[in-house]
Amino acid sequence: MTEQPTTLSPGPEVWPAPEAAYVLAPNILREIGWTARTARQVIHRPFDGGEAREYFLRKAALLDRIALQSEEDGIHGDATELAEAAALYLIDTHHARTAASDADPRGYVRREYARWTTHH
Repeated sequence: MTEQPTTLSPGPEVWPAPEAAYVLAPNILREIGWTARTARQVIHRPFDGGEAREYFLRKAALLDRIALQSEEDGIHGDATELAEAAALYLIDTHHARTAASDADPRGYVRREYARWTTHH
């Protein structure tokens, strides 16, 4: 008879699929416009708190969506690298470094974006 462990170790983090995470997202061109306008505003004033959180979350999600389109076409280049870097930056600003977020930073972005759109 095999003994069962007395404690269960947590399983891997389950991230939402891109289709589920971005179901409420505006089109990519609109998000590019919002990100560019917001970035220009940021240059001229202090930027922190909820406003910064929204900006970096939406920017990371935008880059993830662009990378997903490139990856569908078999291209894993600059867009993928930028999406990964933006995701890691977001994780750091959220102080959310875990083994799961390090293993799939873009999954973390998708989860946070889905939560944000649900509560926004």
